[in-house]
Amino acid sequence: MKEKTKQKHEDSLKEKEGAIKITSYSATLKLGLNKVFKFIKYVFILIFFFGIACFLIAFFGTLGLYLKYQNDFQGKEPQNNSSQLIMYDKNGQEIFREYGAAEPVRVELKNIPKVVRNATLAAEDVSFYNHGPISFKSLGRAIYLNWESSNGNIFDKISGLTTEGSYTQGGSTITQQLVKNIYLTSEKSFERKMKEAVFSYKLEEKYSKDKILEIYLNEIYYGEQALGISNASKIYFNKDVKDLDLAEASMLAGLPQAPSYYNPLGDNYGKAKIRQEYVLQQMYAAKMITFEEAKAAANEELTFYGKIDTVNKYPFYSQYVISELNQKLGSENVKNSGYKIYTTLDPVIQASAEARVSENLIKLAYRGASNAAVVVANPKDNTILGMVGGADWNSSNVNVATSLRQPGSSFKPIVYAAGLENGYTAATILIDKSVNFGGTPAYKPQNYSGGYSGYLTARNALARSLNIPAVEMGKLAGVDKILATAKTLGITSLDKSVDEYGLSIALGSGEVKLVDMVAAYSTFADAGKRGPQTTVTKILDNSGVEIPLPKPNKKEVFSPQTSYIISSMLSDNNARSVTFGSNSPLRTEKTTAVKTGTTDNYSDSWTMGYSPDIVVGVWMGNNDHTPMKNVSGIEGAAYIWHDIITDALSTKPDTAFPKPSGLTEAWINPSTGGTVNSKYSPNILEYFKDGTVPGSKIDLTYLKQF
Repeated sequence: MKEKTKQKHEDSLKEKEGAIKITSYSATLKLGLNKVFKFIKYVFILIFFFGIACFLIAFFGTLGLYLKYQNDFQGKEPQNNSSQLIMYDKNGQEIFREYGAAEPVRVELKNIPKVVRNATLAAEDVSFYNHGPISFKSLGRAIYLNWESSNGNIFDKISGLTTEGSYTQGGSTITQQLVKNIYLTSEKSFERKMKEAVFSYKLEEKYSKDKILEIYLNEIYYGEQALGISNASKIYFNKDVKDLDLAEASMLAGLPQAPSYYNPLGDNYGKAKIRQEYVLQQMYAAKMITFEEAKAAANEELTFYGKIDTVNKYPFYSQYVISELNQKLGSENVKNSGYKIYTTLDPVIQASAEARVSENLIKLAYRGASNAAVVVANPKDNTILGMVGGADWNSSNVNVATSLRQPGSSFKPIVYAAGLENGYTAATILIDKSVNFGGTPAYKPQNYSGGYSGYLTARNALARSLNIPAVEMGKLAGVDKILATAKTLGITSLDKSVDEYGLSIALGSGEVKLVDMVAAYSTFADAGKRGPQTTVTKILDNSGVEIPLPKPNKKEVFSPQTSYIISSMLSDNNARSVTFGSNSPLRTEKTTAVKTGTTDNYSDSWTMGYSPDIVVGVWMGNNDHTPMKNVSGIEGAAYIWHDIITDALSTKPDTAFPKPSGLTEAWINPSTGGTVNSKYSPNILEYFKDGTVPGSKIDLTYLKQF
């Protein structure tokens, strides 16, 4: 009995313990669930506020971008997409029009035929008048089609929708297309697409639908360098836009979507035809035309014109202008810039240069002269007024005015200028006889005539173009000084060492450019002042904004006294008449200074000369260096030079070279170079820098070495 009571007691205790355990577990479970629910609550609260934060960030970020893009639009000028380079002469007359997209010929919408307007709407945005700046229906369709056509996983598809470059279908309205073409770049990015949307809304706030369609038709690109419907109708069909029929209008309307792909003038005519038929189908579906009209237009045989009018009146000059601009603007894309370039070309001087080259080459053709080049410049502002780079652009595009040729004796004034700048004078006595100037092999120059004149002044030696005295002056001045002087005067090609040139540089053995020689002689003409040569006065970009050019910095590169003395020596017809005669082509009615040049075997004939107002440089020869038959500088280039400078000065008063201060006049004996009291022949009046007038007796000791 006691055992049963004890067992019941134990069982009771176990039941109580179990109950306590269950109660404890239940409490623990309840507590755990409460914590879980509390955590979940916190998570949902966090998610909620995170969502709110993301929404606010997105909202204000989008608002900020909208405001930014709105401000961008307000300060944005529509861009001009023309790329056709145009040049004008000094009078504003067009002289050059390059292949490229000409500026649109803008036509009011009312003057554009309805068939053209309808074809454009059918091709690009048939509901244009029934939706806002963005067609969400078209955009949704485009998104769906792009999603379906894209490859890759879901993340690639989502990424593809934010990358314009991956689109296979477009949903842009005419307004969006216009914005993309005249306000934005061709960059393919999501940001650009967002900006396009904002700009589109702002554009439709600014303009009516009719005005936007008008601008679109006048600015959109149709391929073949045709900007705008008017240019397109001219280039493709040689018609005014008002004369386009349905077949032509539907063909043109199909081009802007992909101008190269649908170009009917090349190998893609079949694609262009399919595109045209699509446009006609859309027009029919929109009840713009009847089925019979669509069918007739699709079957109409089109006759294409396919030409762009270009102008190149002075090809060598325009080629040089482009080269100059490439250097100044640091760009190789000047040709496709749409720039309007106002040049310094004087059409009267250019016509004279071309005519004189042609006339004289005909006269000397029997002596093997086939080509000539001319550069005419204003020494006051260093503008190039005319350029003939060769006799015939079509037979040779080589511009000899910028090609390297040996200048012969036309280089001698630079040698004498170096001497005058380094202590020598026009009265310095130079030797003219057979001289061995040393070297291996021995350098023993000869005069053109083969004879010798003994001792004579630098004036007479230069005026008569004697070789041996020029080499002597080169030795006295120093080859290094000659090269430095040439560089200072604008000669850019003499870049070898002193030893490589040697004393032969005094006779023009180094190769130079005619245009650079004109720069050098311009310095003589303008009292020792030199500035950069130019052919350009103004440049407007394709939006009509002037592009700033470097300001010319003209400075004195050698003394005006040296310049005046050189000009005096080169204009002394009496001094040069011993060699050239008193009535040679070097003599003109107006005051001019001039120097000829001839190279070995008569490969080059030069004449360089100037007045205070104009510089004319002439080269004659053959592009392949074939020698002419005894055509020296005086017998070839001199006649062209004489005729051109005479033409240029015919309406101008005779102007003497201005005499600077710092000069002393003194009578000298030309046989000794010493000063004399007598003003009678053979004595001559000479000019000296102050402090360099020689005495009455000249010490010729230094000449004994020869």
